[in-house]
Amino acid sequence: MNLISALLKARDGIDWQRISTIAGYDDGLSRRSLQKRLERDIKELQEVGLLVTATTGEEGTRTYAIDRGRCLLPALRLTPEQRVLLYRVGVSYLDEGGAGPLTEHLSRALVKLQAGSGIDALPDELPPGILRRSLHRRPAEARHLDVIGLALLERRRIRFNYGSRRREESRRQVAPYALVTRRGGWYLIAYDPERKGERTFKLSRIRGKVSFAPDSRVGEYEIPAGFDAERSFSSDIFGAGAGAFCEVQVRFDADVAFIIENEFSGLHRIEPAAGGGVVLHLERAYPFELMRYLGEFAGHWEIIAPKALREQTLNWVHTALGRLA
Repeated sequence: MNLISALLKARDGIDWQRISTIAGYDDGLSRRSLQKRLERDIKELQEVGLLVTATTGEEGTRTYAIDRGRCLLPALRLTPEQRVLLYRVGVSYLDEGGAGPLTEHLSRALVKLQAGSGIDALPDELPPGILRRSLHRRPAEARHLDVIGLALLERRRIRFNYGSRRREESRRQVAPYALVTRRGGWYLIAYDPERKGERTFKLSRIRGKVSFAPDSRVGEYEIPAGFDAERSFSSDIFGAGAGAFCEVQVRFDADVAFIIENEFSGLHRIEPAAGGGVVLHLERAYPFELMRYLGEFAGHWEIIAPKALREQTLNWVHTALGRLA
C-alpha cells in the first residue's frame, strides 16, 4: 500500500532515490535485494490488474509510474433522486449520531456525493414520498441491531417479546441466522425451536429489549450449510393471516417506482406501467399489512386488483376521512 500511495502521489513517476525512502524499502538491505523486492511487488500489483511501467532516462535512471485509470472504480451512475436519497439518509445518520466510528468517513462521502452532482448540486425538491421514505428512521430497530448483530457474530441464542398483528405479545427464544432489510425496515431470520422451523421477525414489532438467552454461550449452534438469507426471507409477509387476498396488483407512480424495484426485484413480479411507474404483483396480501406498507407512499399508489380489495381499501379511506372531518 505504501508503494501504491507513493506512485499515485507522484505525477511524473518516482525514481530509485524516492523509492528507497518508502516504508518497506528503507530497512538497510542491499540495493539489489531491495530491487528484487520492488520487482516482486510490482508483479503482484499487475496480477490484481494494476499497471506499473518503468522508463529509462538518458542517464540510465529508471522511473516507475502507475496507470491511475486502473486504480479508480468506475463512475457511479446515479439519478438525481437516488443521489438525494443517499444524501438524505447519510445526513439523518449524522444528525442522530447513528454513524458511530464511521462518522468521519460518512461526512467525507457526503461531501463527495454533493460535489459530484455538478453545477446544480443536489436538487432543491424531491417527491414527498421519497423524502419521507429516506428520513423515516426507526430508533427502536437501531437499538435491537446491536444485540442481534453480536448474537449473529458469536452464534448465540437471543430472546425477546414479539407483538402480533392483534397486538398480542409472545415470548420468543431463537437462534439468529441472518438480518435482511426490506420495505424500509429490518427483519431477522432465525430458527425457532418451539415452532421447529425458520421464522422471519420484523424488528419494529419487538417489544422491550432483546437479550441473550440465560444459558446461551458463544458458538452454541451452526447455521445450516447452504442457508440463503434471500431465499429464506419470508416473501409472504404481506400474505400471512386470515382474510388474505390473492393475485393482488398495486400500481406505483414514477416518483417511487425505483424504490419498489429495489425492494421487490427477484421476490415478486414487477411490470412497467405508463408514465414511468410500475405494477407490483403479489400472490397473496393481507390487507392490514399491505396498508401499513402503502401508508409510507401516500398519494403514489393505486390498488388495481382484485376488485374486492380495492373496494375494501376505499371504504377504509372514506371511514378514516370521516373521522377527521
